Amino acid sequence: MQEDVVGMRLQTDPTHFSITAFLADQVTLVARHERLSPGAALLRLRELSKDRRGRASLLAMVSAAERQENDPVEVGKIVAIRREMSAWLEQPAE
Repeated sequence: MQEDVVGMRLQTDPTHFSITAFLADQVTLVARHERLSPGAALLRLRELSKDRRGRASLLAMVSAAERQENDPVEVGKIVAIRREMSAWLEQPAE
């Protein structure tokens, strides 16, 4: 499983926001961090998104991915994802 997850590429273009890429990349980063399949990562993402604590965990995952990434292009994508997630972190859960 880990080999498949590591091979998942980030889709975000830091210069143009895309909700599809943003959501796909959140799934990718959760899958990489927790070594889950994409489907399981989507379910985990939904679970973590329910409250402020879970969203803080997601932001920590993204920050960890940024620190671990060596490719400057990928780092730029992760920074863009983190920026969007930081704004979202402060929103109350429904």
